[in-house]
Amino acid sequence: MHVDGPGTMNNEGVRTHDRLLGELYDAVWAPDGFQPFIRLLAEVFGLKGVVLLVRHVQTRDATGIWQHGLEPVWLEKYALTYGRDDVLAAHLERAQIGRFYASNLDLPNPERLIENRFFREWAIPQDLAFAAASVVLREGPWETQVFLQRSGAHGPFTRAELEQFDLLVPHWQRAAQMRQRLVALRTSQELLSSSLDAIAMPALLFDEAGLIVHKNAAAETLLRNDRSLRDLNGRLVATSPDTTRELQLQISNAVRTHREGRVSETSIVAVRRPGQLSLTTTILPLRGGQDRSLLCGALMFVFDPERTPAPSAELVRKLFALTAAEAELAVALCGGQSAEEIAIARGRSLSTVRSQLRSLFAKTGTKRQSDLIGLLLASPASFVTREPQDAIC
Repeated sequence: MHVDGPGTMNNEGVRTHDRLLGELYDAVWAPDGFQPFIRLLAEVFGLKGVVLLVRHVQTRDATGIWQHGLEPVWLEKYALTYGRDDVLAAHLERAQIGRFYASNLDLPNPERLIENRFFREWAIPQDLAFAAASVVLREGPWETQVFLQRSGAHGPFTRAELEQFDLLVPHWQRAAQMRQRLVALRTSQELLSSSLDAIAMPALLFDEAGLIVHKNAAAETLLRNDRSLRDLNGRLVATSPDTTRELQLQISNAVRTHREGRVSETSIVAVRRPGQLSLTTTILPLRGGQDRSLLCGALMFVFDPERTPAPSAELVRKLFALTAAEAELAVALCGGQSAEEIAIARGRSLSTVRSQLRSLFAKTGTKRQSDLIGLLLASPASFVTREPQDAIC
């Protein structure tokens, strides 16, 4: 962008500024979001890379949202390892929101950056010599931050350029907030939410920023009772900081899978619990449509190996063409009751219960009680929420 002096632009600079604002507000509705805007930003200001991310103020954990010019492998290294050693990011913690700061202008002793592990092991291998950054938006403990990267060949940032970046920030804030609201509306469609609510397994829906936009009843119960996972201002966090970073990274990867046109992948992250078996989370990309005309997000299922799912008696009856008594017997067996306990609880003879069990084996094609239970727990009846009348003694 052409700058005549501090805080002023020539006619070409004004036209370029208007182009940037146009792309910025178009991002509110566009399927590609801020991607065209950050590409234009890189072109106008001679940037090698642009990264827009969300970072936790206390832990410095970061999850990528939008990026241009940097390889995914380096973004993963930043999120999991090097982000906590980023000196410019640390400077933002004490800096004014809505202003840009440059590594060559605003950090003390910039000539000593070479001694920093982040600079030596992350920046130099990518030929990144200078950076400028700003906190664009702060919501609770989470900050939306933007980082602009330059190689040595492009030269350092100037104060006049930072002033031009500052002019974009208020518009960026409004566009980001507007898009967040739109994403929440589109991602939390009633149909999808209702479908998740019908599933007995804990399920969480995330928008493109990695924020939780819907939890089914099972997930609400899990997050309320299990301290290993919790909802912190809309973000899923684990007791372990490393596990939190891995969860956020895989959620971001799932979102980017669709946005970047990559082959769909499913990620699995184990959440360790002291004295208990680990929770297993499965994270899948949530596509808005094959033509990418809708916004995308991510879907997570959580499996607790210590919680035996209870199949729906009514669904068991319908799936395997059982009588009501046979279906109730099958669900009781899945709950760990023996034939003798079931007979006593129902006031029936043991021979009657055993006769029903033989009928169950015949109708389900099983020969042993363990095979019957395995079949029922793997059936749709175990993944759909139970109505109150399905409860059995």
